[in-house]
Amino acid sequence: MRSSRSILALTVLLALFCVSVHAQPVVKDIAPGITLIQEVQTNPSCPLVINCVSIDLTDTNVQIKAALGKDAILANDPVRGRETVSSLTARTGAVVGINADFFPFTGDPLGICIIDGELISEPAGNRAAVAITSDRSVFFDTPKMKAVLTTASGAERAVAGINRSRSSGEIVIYTNAFGPVAISSNGGINLVCALENPPVRINTPLKLVVREIKRGPINAPNSSDGVILSAGGEAAAFLESSVAVGDAITLRFDIISPNGFDWTNVSQAVGGGPWLLRNGKTWIDTIAEGFSVSGFEKARHPRTAVGVTADNKLLLVTVDGRQSISAGISLPDLADLMKRLGAVTAINLDGGGSTALSIRGVVINSPSGGIEREVANALLVFAPIPDFEPTSPLSISGLPSEVVSGYGMLLGLSSSDASPPSEDLLNKVIWGTKGGVGFVNQKGYFTPIKSRKGAVNAIIGRRILEAPVSVINGAPVRLAVDVEAKDAGTAGSLVRVTAYDTNDNPVPSCLVSLTVNGGKPAKQTGLTDARGVFETSIAWDPAARDRLVTASSGSLRAEGRPKSKANN
Repeated sequence: MRSSRSILALTVLLALFCVSVHAQPVVKDIAPGITLIQEVQTNPSCPLVINCVSIDLTDTNVQIKAALGKDAILANDPVRGRETVSSLTARTGAVVGINADFFPFTGDPLGICIIDGELISEPAGNRAAVAITSDRSVFFDTPKMKAVLTTASGAERAVAGINRSRSSGEIVIYTNAFGPVAISSNGGINLVCALENPPVRINTPLKLVVREIKRGPINAPNSSDGVILSAGGEAAAFLESSVAVGDAITLRFDIISPNGFDWTNVSQAVGGGPWLLRNGKTWIDTIAEGFSVSGFEKARHPRTAVGVTADNKLLLVTVDGRQSISAGISLPDLADLMKRLGAVTAINLDGGGSTALSIRGVVINSPSGGIEREVANALLVFAPIPDFEPTSPLSISGLPSEVVSGYGMLLGLSSSDASPPSEDLLNKVIWGTKGGVGFVNQKGYFTPIKSRKGAVNAIIGRRILEAPVSVINGAPVRLAVDVEAKDAGTAGSLVRVTAYDTNDNPVPSCLVSLTVNGGKPAKQTGLTDARGVFETSIAWDPAARDRLVTASSGSLRAEGRPKSKANN
């Protein structure tokens, strides 16, 4: 039996091996000044899919912008104003899009967001952010906000935030960026104001004139020269006693930089966190920024990061995870990766199921959930699309209409005139997918992952080729047993056995057998249904002290025990 010290040493060795083996990257031009660099590491202990978009900040034809999902903080839809990165990229005509800040269920970014110089969302706590100025310089900071409202008589009151839900006692400002959602007074008042010098900008006095004072819900402004001041509790009492219809009031949002940066001319900004690199050195202040160490910093997850190099290139990076083709990466390893890619300063952005990279609406990475998650905001890159054209019509070759999850294949291009595409043209193809069916690396190798219908895409100049494909589940490799929680005094439980393939697709028509200690199943064997589930009830022997369900299918086995509802 190994000692704990030996096991620890082996774990460290494996971790070092995971980050030290680098695949030869594939490099492709997306547009002038924009390059895609992809590494696919196939080390069985920790496979990784790494994508990096390098953007030359000195190229004035390239523009980087922050963007909101659905162009609003909130919307009256099931995802509350969020949007997938590929949808945002295609809808806006961007050549590249990557997910940005963390968010709750709604479309409200948790941290600072500035779009075209307009403040959309205030900073969050001690979280890091990336900012781009009007003269195209990039800096990283941990911004703090100081916002003050000054009445016509000179009385002052702190403003808590912008375009977010308000608590009692706060003043929150709403602009037309909030979206088509009613603003509740929440027991307070709403001041409808005209903004004389729109939009809301950092470090700039804003001149407002009060048009109405209302109680009850009110629609958000629908133009850039409208603002609503919502206040509750003591803040509402202050406004009622200090402000009247027709009054001119002043509002100012100042950003204070602990690192000495001037935010006055910031045109685009998004929040994230924590830091990864500062001045070329690893700097991860996980706890200070409100993240956990064990579950967030040290664990492997899908990740998104942004950094800048010494030669003035912006790096947008995704590392896939939680799937068979890519295990994910820890924050220390992500910092090492950003350093290896050339970054001198970098921060982490939202990751997990949010990690997504799109080129012209085509998904380039492999999101952990298969289907992209709708996100609150993104960083978009705009540039002229390369205008080279193939000499004859092309189509994607080597892709059957139906493929099995986990069984990959090399794709190619075929020409309508039977002449093979040139090597130079093939090297320019950028591969991707739609519909969450799997991953195509930039050598054209397609790995089907999720059992659903979608498409494989090949971007060639201005053209985007598409080949539909249906992915079906593979053979079962894993069983999961769920035994329903049991009320005290009851004699039965429901057991569900789910069969999964290597990519966690449920497998139907899988023969399952049960062995039960301390009870008797209603059905001893059965086939999994369309959901990949075999379900039956179990009558427990009240005298049995050990209650255990063992499911088997061929060589696969899994166990489960009932849990008392009183302990849940």
